[in-house]
This record gives sequence, structure tokens and C-alpha cells, in this order.
Amino acid sequence: MDNFVEKIFTLEGCPIHYWSGGKEGAPWLIFLHGACVDHHSFDPILPAFAEDYRLLTWDARGHGLSQPMGKDFSVPVAVDDLLAIMNEENIELPVLIGHSNGTYIAQEMVFRHPGKARALVVMDGTCITWPRSKFEMGYVKAAIGAFDWWPYENLKKSSLKYASRIKESQDYELRAFNMLSRKDFVTIMKGISLCLHPEPDYRVRCPLMILHGDDDRMGDIAKISPLWAKQDPNYMYWVVPNAGHLATLDNPAGVIDALKDFLKVVPDQGEKEKKADA
Repeated sequence: MDNFVEKIFTLEGCPIHYWSGGKEGAPWLIFLHGACVDHHSFDPILPAFAEDYRLLTWDARGHGLSQPMGKDFSVPVAVDDLLAIMNEENIELPVLIGHSNGTYIAQEMVFRHPGKARALVVMDGTCITWPRSKFEMGYVKAAIGAFDWWPYENLKKSSLKYASRIKESQDYELRAFNMLSRKDFVTIMKGISLCLHPEPDYRVRCPLMILHGDDDRMGDIAKISPLWAKQDPNYMYWVVPNAGHLATLDNPAGVIDALKDFLKVVPDQGEKEKKADA
């Protein structure tokens, strides 16, 4: 976007690139992209929010332009990176909008630091605190372990069919993958595999939106999302039509409509502070 400013924040050996723009003085929306892609996955939807909100997006550690990776990528490390950037920009109580792995970073942020976000949007992501069985947890780790011997080109191409049935979306994902070495790709995927931690009694304390494409075939997202939505008290659940795992690219208009509906019911910072004082 034309009015976005790029900045670089170096932390733990990684020059983390991030971009901010939108309406000065407005509430913050922070957009967190998925695994092994970059900030461009939000390009089709950001203009719809620039007039009413202050926006920030990034290339997470080891992704896109934020290379070399430095300290190995993991979800907790990414949370620390995000906190450092929020402090740098004096951002308080943003709405965290994650896609895929970006939702895991956002979820871990509100789990560890529940007072740091006004609301949470989970797009095409599973619940990292869901009470999965030992078998399910073992299967995830075994699948990630196979990346060590799987030929890299086959690994990249096999991922595309689960991301989207739309060629333009697949082409974007492959371009983003091609910016990474095999070593960094595997490091990122292994870091993601360790982010699941069952917490049977945990509930998200801020307003929550769970959204996924109607053709999202990645992992257990479509299975768990409606169940998760029912157990959390302040939720909105939305299925985007004509979209796979890359809903922001497959059907950006559908995602924009969903986000705008959700943001209407999210209290602004002043209202949240009043409720906390009451």
C-alpha cells in the first residue's frame, strides 16, 4: 500500500521487516501471516481497513525479507518478537488478526499475555490449546519429522494442494516458499509443530472470531473450529465461501465482510478500560 512505511527491527540475529500505515491515531489491527509465506498474503484485504484503523503487518522471523532467521523460529520466539515491535511502536490493545501459523502466534500471545490484545481473529487456524489425545499429538510430530527426508521440491508442491484449489493463490505460496532454504523451511515447520499444548480448562478471555474457508482441508481446522467456537463465551464463527486454506487470497471480499462484522462488536480501547475499572 502506498502509505505504508517499512521498518526493520533487529532482534536475536534477525532483521525483522514490518510495515505500518492506515489512519493515524485510530485503533490498531495487527496482521500475522501463515507459515513460510509473508505479509503479501494480506495485500487484497488491507486497503479495506486503512481508512478506519491503524495497520501493522510483518514478515515473521525467517520468513520473506526477515532473513537470516537468527534464533530458530518457534511460536514463543515469535510472540517475543511481536511484543518487542509493539513496544517499539507504542501499540496497546491491538486486534490481533492471524492467518494459519499467524493464528498460533496470536493465540499464544493472548494465552501468555491476556491483557495485550483487544480481540483475536483466527483465520484458517486450529486451536493450539485444544485437548488433543496423545495419539493426535504423536501424529503431528511424526508428520513433521518426515520433512527431514522428503525431497524439498516435492515437499513444497505437496503443500500447495492443501492450501488452495486456485492457481493464483498456489502461485503466490510457491513464490514465498522459494524465498526460503530447505533448512529454514524445515526449521519453521518444526517450530510450529511444538506450539500445540492442550489446556482443557482454558478459554480465550477477549472477543474471538474463528473463520475458515469452506474448502479448508488443512489439518483439523474444519473439524475443530465449530466445536471451539461453541465453548468460548465471546465468539463469532464464520465460514468463507469459495475459499480454501488461503481464504484471504481465494475470497478476499468474503474475508473483508466477516472482519468488518466482527470489528463492529469489538469494544474500543476506552470502553474496555471502563469495564475493567467497573
